[in-house]
Amino acid sequence: MRPVLAAVLLAALLTACGSGPDEAGSRGGRAAPTGAVGSGVDAAEPSPPDRTVSGLRDDTRHVTRRTTTGTRPRMVNRCTTRVRKVKHTSTSGTGRRKRTRTWYSDDSYKDCKKVQQGTTGYTRVVRRARWCVELDDVSGNSTKDDVWYEVESDVYRKATQLKEGAKLSFTPLRRGC
Repeated sequence: MRPVLAAVLLAALLTACGSGPDEAGSRGGRAAPTGAVGSGVDAAEPSPPDRTVSGLRDDTRHVTRRTTTGTRPRMVNRCTTRVRKVKHTSTSGTGRRKRTRTWYSDDSYKDCKKVQQGTTGYTRVVRRARWCVELDDVSGNSTKDDVWYEVESDVYRKATQLKEGAKLSFTPLRRGC
Protein backbone atom coordinates (compact mmCIF):
# COMPACT_ATOMS: atom_id res chain seq x y z
CA MET A 1 0.00 0.00 0.00
CA ARG A 2 1.30 3.45 -0.80
CA PRO A 3 2.25 5.64 2.17
CA VAL A 4 0.04 8.55 1.04
CA LEU A 5 -2.99 6.29 0.70
CA ALA A 6 -2.32 4.75 4.12
CA ALA A 7 -2.09 8.20 5.74
CA VAL A 8 -5.38 9.33 4.16
CA LEU A 9 -7.11 6.13 5.24
CA LEU A 10 -5.81 6.48 8.82
CA ALA A 11 -6.94 10.12 9.02
CA ALA A 12 -10.40 9.16 7.76
CA LEU A 13 -10.72 6.37 10.36
CA LEU A 14 -9.60 8.60 13.23
CA THR A 15 -12.01 11.36 12.22
CA ALA A 16 -14.89 8.88 12.01
CA CYS A 17 -14.09 7.59 15.51
CA GLY A 18 -14.05 11.09 16.99
CA SER A 19 -10.30 11.31 17.56
CA GLY A 20 -9.44 13.50 14.58
CA PRO A 21 -8.09 17.04 14.53
CA ASP A 22 -9.78 19.65 16.72
CA GLU A 23 -11.92 21.79 14.42
CA ALA A 24 -14.75 24.22 15.02
CA GLY A 25 -17.87 22.21 15.79
CA SER A 26 -15.88 18.99 16.09
CA ARG A 27 -15.98 16.99 19.33
CA GLY A 28 -12.88 14.97 18.48
CA GLY A 29 -10.58 14.42 21.46
CA ARG A 30 -12.69 16.50 23.86
CA ALA A 31 -15.24 15.45 26.47
CA ALA A 32 -18.66 17.01 26.06
CA PRO A 33 -20.37 18.31 29.22
CA THR A 34 -23.22 16.12 30.39
CA GLY A 35 -24.76 18.29 33.11
CA ALA A 36 -27.52 20.87 32.76
CA VAL A 37 -26.64 24.31 31.37
CA GLY A 38 -25.40 26.62 34.10
CA SER A 39 -25.15 23.82 36.66
CA GLY A 40 -21.39 24.13 37.11
CA VAL A 41 -18.54 21.66 36.85
CA ASP A 42 -19.75 19.33 39.63
CA ALA A 43 -22.89 18.40 37.71
CA ALA A 44 -20.88 16.63 34.98
CA GLU A 45 -19.99 13.68 37.23
CA PRO A 46 -22.41 12.58 39.94
CA SER A 47 -20.77 11.95 43.27
CA PRO A 48 -21.14 8.47 44.79
CA PRO A 49 -24.14 8.13 47.07
CA ASP A 50 -23.54 8.64 50.78
CA ARG A 51 -23.82 5.19 52.38
CA THR A 52 -23.80 6.42 55.98
CA VAL A 53 -26.71 5.09 58.02
CA SER A 54 -27.94 6.34 61.35
CA GLY A 55 -30.41 5.15 63.92
CA LEU A 56 -30.80 3.94 67.47
CA ARG A 57 -28.49 1.16 68.64
CA ASP A 58 -30.42 -2.02 69.32
CA ASP A 59 -28.08 -5.00 69.48
CA THR A 60 -24.59 -6.15 68.49
CA ARG A 61 -23.31 -9.50 67.30
CA HIS A 62 -19.81 -10.86 66.79
CA VAL A 63 -19.64 -13.95 64.57
CA THR A 64 -16.28 -15.58 65.23
CA ARG A 65 -13.97 -16.98 62.62
CA ARG A 66 -14.23 -20.75 62.17
CA THR A 67 -11.26 -22.74 60.93
CA THR A 68 -10.41 -26.34 60.30
CA THR A 69 -7.22 -28.16 59.50
CA GLY A 70 -6.68 -29.35 55.97
CA THR A 71 -3.98 -31.35 54.26
CA ARG A 72 -2.34 -30.87 50.90
CA PRO A 73 0.43 -32.72 49.10
CA ARG A 74 3.98 -31.81 50.07
CA MET A 75 5.96 -31.27 46.90
CA VAL A 76 9.75 -31.52 46.99
CA ASN A 77 12.47 -31.24 44.37
CA ARG A 78 14.10 -34.56 43.59
CA CYS A 79 17.32 -34.11 41.65
CA THR A 80 19.44 -36.65 39.84
CA THR A 81 22.94 -36.03 38.55
CA ARG A 82 23.16 -37.08 34.91
CA VAL A 83 26.12 -37.25 32.54
CA ARG A 84 26.10 -36.48 28.84
CA LYS A 85 28.85 -36.83 26.29
CA VAL A 86 29.96 -33.60 24.62
CA LYS A 87 31.69 -33.72 21.22
CA HIS A 88 34.65 -31.37 20.62
CA THR A 89 36.45 -30.75 17.35
CA SER A 90 39.66 -28.94 16.52
CA THR A 91 40.91 -28.20 13.02
CA SER A 92 44.53 -27.55 12.13
CA GLY A 93 46.35 -27.05 8.86
CA THR A 94 45.13 -25.84 5.49
CA GLY A 95 44.26 -27.32 2.12
CA ARG A 96 45.19 -31.00 1.61
CA ARG A 97 47.00 -31.08 4.94
CA LYS A 98 43.93 -29.97 6.88
CA ARG A 99 43.37 -32.24 9.82
CA THR A 100 40.29 -32.43 12.13
CA ARG A 101 40.73 -33.89 15.57
CA THR A 102 37.64 -35.02 17.50
CA TRP A 103 37.38 -35.93 21.17
CA TYR A 104 34.59 -36.41 23.70
CA SER A 105 34.23 -35.32 27.30
CA ASP A 106 31.66 -35.96 29.98
CA ASP A 107 29.47 -33.06 31.14
CA SER A 108 27.49 -33.57 34.33
CA TYR A 109 24.23 -31.72 35.04
CA LYS A 110 21.29 -31.92 37.47
CA ASP A 111 17.89 -33.12 36.30
CA CYS A 112 15.27 -31.94 38.86
CA LYS A 113 11.57 -32.80 39.10
CA LYS A 114 8.90 -31.96 41.68
CA VAL A 115 7.51 -35.07 43.33
CA GLN A 116 5.02 -35.60 46.15
CA GLN A 117 6.50 -36.69 49.44
CA GLY A 118 3.78 -37.06 52.03
CA THR A 119 1.32 -34.31 53.01
CA THR A 120 1.47 -31.06 54.95
CA GLY A 121 -1.19 -29.56 57.23
CA TYR A 122 -2.56 -26.03 57.06
CA THR A 123 -5.35 -23.97 58.62
CA ARG A 124 -8.33 -23.46 56.31
CA VAL A 125 -10.84 -20.68 57.05
CA VAL A 126 -14.40 -22.03 56.88
CA ARG A 127 -16.13 -18.83 58.03
CA ARG A 128 -14.58 -15.38 58.28
CA ALA A 129 -15.11 -13.18 61.34
CA ARG A 130 -17.96 -10.66 61.14
CA TRP A 131 -18.98 -7.74 63.36
CA CYS A 132 -22.62 -6.66 63.17
CA VAL A 133 -24.78 -3.90 64.61
CA GLU A 134 -28.59 -3.81 64.70
CA LEU A 135 -30.34 -0.44 64.39
CA ASP A 136 -33.87 0.78 65.11
CA ASP A 137 -35.45 3.86 63.48
CA VAL A 138 -33.00 3.73 60.56
CA SER A 139 -32.55 7.23 59.04
CA GLY A 140 -35.30 8.54 61.34
CA ASN A 141 -37.92 6.18 59.91
CA SER A 142 -39.75 4.61 62.87
CA THR A 143 -41.02 1.72 60.73
CA LYS A 144 -37.47 0.57 59.90
CA ASP A 145 -36.60 -1.42 63.01
CA ASP A 146 -34.32 -4.40 63.63
CA VAL A 147 -32.09 -3.81 60.59
CA TRP A 148 -28.71 -5.57 60.76
CA TYR A 149 -25.54 -4.12 59.22
CA GLU A 150 -22.10 -5.68 58.96
CA VAL A 151 -19.48 -3.17 60.12
CA GLU A 152 -15.75 -2.95 60.75
CA SER A 153 -14.42 -4.07 64.12
CA ASP A 154 -13.71 -0.55 65.41
CA VAL A 155 -17.31 0.55 64.68
CA TYR A 156 -18.52 -2.58 66.49
CA ARG A 157 -16.31 -1.73 69.48
CA LYS A 158 -17.78 1.80 69.65
CA ALA A 159 -21.31 0.41 69.38
CA THR A 160 -20.77 -2.02 72.27
CA GLN A 161 -19.71 0.89 74.49
CA LEU A 162 -22.99 2.73 73.83
CA LYS A 163 -26.19 1.96 75.72
CA GLU A 164 -29.13 0.41 73.91
CA GLY A 165 -31.25 3.16 72.32
CA ALA A 166 -28.32 5.59 71.88
CA LYS A 167 -28.00 7.43 68.55
CA LEU A 168 -25.40 5.88 66.26
CA SER A 169 -24.27 6.58 62.69
CA PHE A 170 -21.68 4.71 60.62
CA THR A 171 -20.86 3.50 57.11
CA PRO A 172 -21.67 -0.22 56.90
CA LEU A 173 -19.74 -2.77 54.87
CA ARG A 174 -22.97 -4.43 53.76
CA ARG A 175 -26.55 -4.93 54.89
CA GLY A 176 -27.44 -8.04 56.84
CA CYS A 177 -25.34 -10.17 59.13
